[in-house]
Amino acid sequence: MARSFRESLNDKETFTFTYELVPGRSTRLRQFERIINFARAAAEDGRLHGLTITENAGGHPALSPAVLGREILEIGLEPILHFTCKDKNRNQIESSLFARDREGLHNLLVMTGDFPRYGFMGKAKPVFDLDVVHLLKLITEMEKGIELPPEAPGGGVKLPPMPFFKGCVVTPFKRFEAELMPQYYKLHKKIRAGAQYVITQVGFDARKFHELLLYMKDEGLNVPLIGGVFVMDVRMARLFNKGIIPGIYVTNDYLAHIEIESKKIGDHYKAALLRAAKLIAILRGIGYDGVHICGAKVNYDDIAFLLDKAEEFYPRWQEFLPEFHNAHPDTFYLYRKDPTTGLNTNERIETAESARAPLMFHINLKVHDLFFEPGKGFYNQAVKFARKISGTRYEKWFTKFEYTAKELLFDCQRCGDCFLGEMAYLCPQRGCAKNILNGPCGGSQNGYCEVYPDKICHYVKVYERLKAVGKRHLLREEFVPPRDWSLTGTSSWLNFWLGKDHHRHNKAGKNQEKDSPK
Repeated sequence: MARSFRESLNDKETFTFTYELVPGRSTRLRQFERIINFARAAAEDGRLHGLTITENAGGHPALSPAVLGREILEIGLEPILHFTCKDKNRNQIESSLFARDREGLHNLLVMTGDFPRYGFMGKAKPVFDLDVVHLLKLITEMEKGIELPPEAPGGGVKLPPMPFFKGCVVTPFKRFEAELMPQYYKLHKKIRAGAQYVITQVGFDARKFHELLLYMKDEGLNVPLIGGVFVMDVRMARLFNKGIIPGIYVTNDYLAHIEIESKKIGDHYKAALLRAAKLIAILRGIGYDGVHICGAKVNYDDIAFLLDKAEEFYPRWQEFLPEFHNAHPDTFYLYRKDPTTGLNTNERIETAESARAPLMFHINLKVHDLFFEPGKGFYNQAVKFARKISGTRYEKWFTKFEYTAKELLFDCQRCGDCFLGEMAYLCPQRGCAKNILNGPCGGSQNGYCEVYPDKICHYVKVYERLKAVGKRHLLREEFVPPRDWSLTGTSSWLNFWLGKDHHRHNKAGKNQEKDSPK
């Protein structure tokens, strides 16, 4: 039997292999039996260190990954459950994690999740109550032993620690600077929140794979890095080329290369397996800790062939680098190109000058400093004013005044827990389809939103504004707590001044840091 997933990743001498399973909607279909037979064959072979199981992939309902995970665990392989934010609020998330701990299913791959696209009698309601950074932080607290707040039922009790092993996803395969850098900045937050390993989203550009590796080393993000390897035949390449699958693309030139290669070999699927084997060899050669294989047929003989070929190709991995260039001519790279290898040098490229931020943004910054920055301007007077009118009949009129102004200026959604100050005065409740608060999902395409392709990604706009005023680092450094839904419809200004909104969590964290011994 292969070493456990956690053990293999923590052993620098071991190159880790995982494989992605996509359960269907029922255990009574033939597909489920194929998956079980695959798991048995994989356990017998011993080269796979874990099987990941998707959660409602593509936004469609499917069998819970935990059901399949329990059976795989009994077979003798390590299940790694995808755990997403799209279908569960924070209470259901915590309940699910208690269940996973009880079942011994501790390996998690935490991600935002695909936007729901289908459900009973229509499209399902997206949840996204927490984002990935919030979720990782919650799981980290559960690993240490979560302490219930005094106001909660049974408050003041510290729960027993739970031994989760959790990772996250990042994509370096973005075309523009304003699309790429927020991905990297969010990775800092994910790792600070407790991510113990990183898997890349699917991509086919060797230089981009290398770029991520260099960035993580430069920034001291010292967690294992696994490369996503998709077994892509001509049919899937054409779908990726059309932009149908969020966050994954194939250029016209690369599609032409795949079509020619497949015709030359004469078997489209065999060509896809050989191409994936070459990419595995490259990722191992440049220094990745493992690979995550996805997109293949549920047939272990194919995976055994793939692993055999990857081992065969590994000593010659540099020969295959020219075959993995899948980027538009204007693609932004963070490091200068190495003309010898076609990968990157260690020299970072100075980012381009940004456009000027709108005048209204500068005005908003000034107003913020005057009224919402502790210790500055009229902040203390504003706090006294809030205390004076809170709970009186004047609070209602003040709330109406606030939202009249904010709806006109920001298309305000009246959440009562305002995030404009952290978002360059672009409302995430309005601007981001998934209401994400700590950085973008991986689904954008050429700078446009995964869910609404005619809209520029919310975080592309935030990045460009912050960069224009020299504050883009805030996307990397600031943790934004989740929304408090009890404040909906109330005055966000009063809530801020009275310490009721999400900012209270960051203030509490800073106070704990001050009080802790150095």
